Amino acid sequence: MKKRFLLIIIILLLTGCSTKYELVINEDLTITEEAFLSGTSEFYTNYYKTTKKNVLKTILESYKDVLEENKYEYELVTNTNPYVHLKKKYGNVSEYTEGTILLNGYFDKINYTDAGNIKKIETEGFYENNPEDPNRFYVRELVVSIKCPYKVVNHNASNVNKETNTYYYNLFESKKIVLEYDTSKKYNPNAELYTTLMLL
Repeated sequence: MKKRFLLIIIILLLTGCSTKYELVINEDLTITEEAFLSGTSEFYTNYYKTTKKNVLKTILESYKDVLEENKYEYELVTNTNPYVHLKKKYGNVSEYTEGTILLNGYFDKINYTDAGNIKKIETEGFYENNPEDPNRFYVRELVVSIKCPYKVVNHNASNVNKETNTYYYNLFESKKIVLEYDTSKKYNPNAELYTTLMLL
């Protein structure tokens, strides 16, 4: 089933598309994941006799059964640059790491460690490590954003903006995701301000 589902992403990304993937850790420790998939100009030139909207609509129609079987919400957003929006909610982090088809399609494995208040999400491998694998595919750019309402005690994000930790991947780049957080302490937007005032 995982391989079948990957086909929708493979078709969209094979020619070097960019993908935006968003993960939200809610305060009740449920998880919401979303993905935004579209095609590059290079991708659409293969379908010059039809519109971008119709291309994505045809692909989406082909995989509705797989999306519905895996309980994903989906829609085709038809603006000037149409894209496919996928969304799913999980009861807890363990359920997410074991069941996500989307992020498991990019990485070899997602590990979740629960040590009381300290929780840790860490990925293993990245599909660009094995470009010869027929079940893997190339993507020019992958952006993974993780929003966490709790204090992050360890991470390797490329960028941090308030509660959101963002990881950027380019072609052939291999870098795992590390996010460790303390559920006994909520994110404090004024923490940096306090630190600055103490130094004055």
